[in-house]
Amino acid sequence: GTLAAAALVTGALKELPVDTCGYCGLMLPPLEDAGLARGAADGAYRIHDLLAYSAVCGLGLDTVPVPGDVPKAKLAALLLDVAALAFRLNKPLTARLFPVPGKAAGDAVEFENPHLCSSAVFDVP
Repeated sequence: GTLAAAALVTGALKELPVDTCGYCGLMLPPLEDAGLARGAADGAYRIHDLLAYSAVCGLGLDTVPVPGDVPKAKLAALLLDVAALAFRLNKPLTARLFPVPGKAAGDAVEFENPHLCSSAVFDVP
């Protein structure tokens, strides 16, 4: 139901009779939203869930903490998934990943930046 809900929200935003400038839509950045950060810490969704949601809404993978020692091949495969989805849907998608040195998937992560929420590191399968 989450993908359907994201599609509904995105559709409703696009139907608003207002002038827009720049990006206007549903964004799901785990480190910039306290609720999403809490959900990530609770294991409520995974990195590929975020990628699936980006098919019906905004940015792709935005502010997603990943293990600092994630193998390059796994990162490359994830970026290929983002690129394939962007190409197939003919829309730009981002991959703003935050490798966190010394942290593994599931570990708690905190940042000193007041604009980033505490959360958990995502697994990169």
